[in-house]
Amino acid sequence: MSSENVACHCCDLIVEVSTLKPGCKAHCPRCGHLLSSQTSNAIDKATAFAASALLFLLLSLPFPFMAFQSQGREQQVSLLDSGYDLLILGFPLLALLLSVFILIIPTLLLCAYLVILLPLRKGQVYPWSYTLTRLIFSLHPWAMAEVFLIGVLVSLVKISGMADLVIGMSFWAYVLFALCLIATITCIDRLQLWHSLDQAASIQRTPPAHRYGGAMQQQLQSCHCCGLIHDRNAHSCQRCSSPLHPRTPFSLQKTWAFLITGALLYIPANLYPIMHTRLLGADEPSTILGGVVLLWQHGSYPIALIVFIASILIPIVKMLALFWLAFSVEAGHQNRVNERIWMYRMTELIGRWSMIDVFVVAVLVALVQLGGLASIQPGLAATAFAGVVILTMLSALSFDPRLIWDNLNQRELNSIKSGQAPLNDLLDEIN
Repeated sequence: MSSENVACHCCDLIVEVSTLKPGCKAHCPRCGHLLSSQTSNAIDKATAFAASALLFLLLSLPFPFMAFQSQGREQQVSLLDSGYDLLILGFPLLALLLSVFILIIPTLLLCAYLVILLPLRKGQVYPWSYTLTRLIFSLHPWAMAEVFLIGVLVSLVKISGMADLVIGMSFWAYVLFALCLIATITCIDRLQLWHSLDQAASIQRTPPAHRYGGAMQQQLQSCHCCGLIHDRNAHSCQRCSSPLHPRTPFSLQKTWAFLITGALLYIPANLYPIMHTRLLGADEPSTILGGVVLLWQHGSYPIALIVFIASILIPIVKMLALFWLAFSVEAGHQNRVNERIWMYRMTELIGRWSMIDVFVVAVLVALVQLGGLASIQPGLAATAFAGVVILTMLSALSFDPRLIWDNLNQRELNSIKSGQAPLNDLLDEIN
């Protein structure tokens, strides 16, 4: 790609990103945020991986995913029927979450990739290609195929002592689908894709005049989706048509609202059972922490550790981190900026993995339904915990990390106007 000036997503610093060689990455010099990376033959590789992923997904749908056998009775479940079975059993929320996060969103994501990349390989681009590209990057956090696979692994360990389990061919097809989906997402860099679209459309973007420093300080703003820099007075992006704003509107208000609601739901999510196991008429309720203890007592130490980290440690750490980030911005803190930026990146990265326990319950409920012999029903905590995961993800997505730098940027401007310390001295001081 040709060089372009972009404003860093985390600190708003305007940085010139030049043409990258394959395997190279461009990082923000101020906060270290990854601005762009280059993979050799990225479009061709992503196209092949996306097509393969769709093929493996189709192969995983009609055949049995797993089978549960006990005392001559067998219950099979397929991915195609799992959501419908949960709906028939009276659990519409679990059916919706399972279908949306592991089937519908990944399918939409892969189809959007192919619709964009196949013409792009021939140097063709259409007006709706930009809209689909926006959709792709909006869907990324919500495609949870790999999280679902970990949930299936936990499910197998939890019920391995109850009956015989048979892994179907669809399971292995879904594993290959998840790997190809990850490879597709990994191959495509956001900035590189936007530039490829512009090159195919023979469009040359000319940014407004600027100097070294933050975009908002210079009466500029960058598109949150494609990174294109605009004047402060612009209302929509010239490239992707996204609404423009110097900072995410009501960022802190939305972050606090999602965070507080998620924290309130976390209480019943841990107090009430997440599922009920009925064996020969006897009901055995299980909480999240109780499930971890049971796995540990049975000797499944790695699985117990995974569930503890994903379902107990990650939600607590993420809520505390988001609380501190929002509070530090409200209080106007100017120190430890890089540590807070790192904390923000971690909250974005780890939040989705808490969905493991919800998928575990969904898989077990769909699989273990043998009438009076054995059955598993979801508890109240399953709904509450799903709400915790989704709300904390929305809280992290609502938080604008550039707010962390705004107090520092104002201090920098005041220092420059008064002839005091330059930017490097200020950065050394806060770090």
